[in-house]
Amino acid sequence: MLTKNNTTFQLHPEKETAMSPLAAFVSYVHPVSDAALKYISLHSAPKRVSRGEYLLKAGERCGHIYFIRKGVIRGYIKDGTREVTTWITAENEMVSSIRGFTLQEPSLENIQAIEHCDLIAATYESLQYLYENFIEMNIVGRKLLEQYYRDAEERAFISRIPNASKRYRHFLDTKSNLANRIPLKYIASYLGMTIETLSRIRSKKV
Repeated sequence: MLTKNNTTFQLHPEKETAMSPLAAFVSYVHPVSDAALKYISLHSAPKRVSRGEYLLKAGERCGHIYFIRKGVIRGYIKDGTREVTTWITAENEMVSSIRGFTLQEPSLENIQAIEHCDLIAATYESLQYLYENFIEMNIVGRKLLEQYYRDAEERAFISRIPNASKRYRHFLDTKSNLANRIPLKYIASYLGMTIETLSRIRSKKV
């Protein structure tokens, strides 16, 4: 989750009436002009997806980036018939396929809602317009990319912890809000263990 000055982003009702939730989030990441905020508000739209619904499937190009107002989304790849969850994220985060969106190439991953989700969607074309016409939006993009790399580093770190109990302990330290919220099969897949192993670890109250 994006933080600034040791606080996490929270959308206040008075801001929501003045601008779209995505515009409010962008202004939290970095100050931007009123013109940029107006453009974001006019060129973003709410989207609701049901539990199990896909925002993107492997092989597709991704035309949108999404801000999660409510719900949980995961990314996963297929290894034969097995699904390998590569990331899980929830409210007040941006999600998209890095390859499918930024490079406009076929995605390697699937993006699926774990819960019913309320999102704000913006198109690839709108984002490019913002980068080209509002210089400060490039700083926003840089900061979001830095956050993505921090998250990627975190995932790489957790995958290299050899002990399953310690991997789950680390998950609790970093994503405790999801531990009892989403199906265990997704947590087990994300942590690289069987659901039986995860159940045994949880029963011991690690």
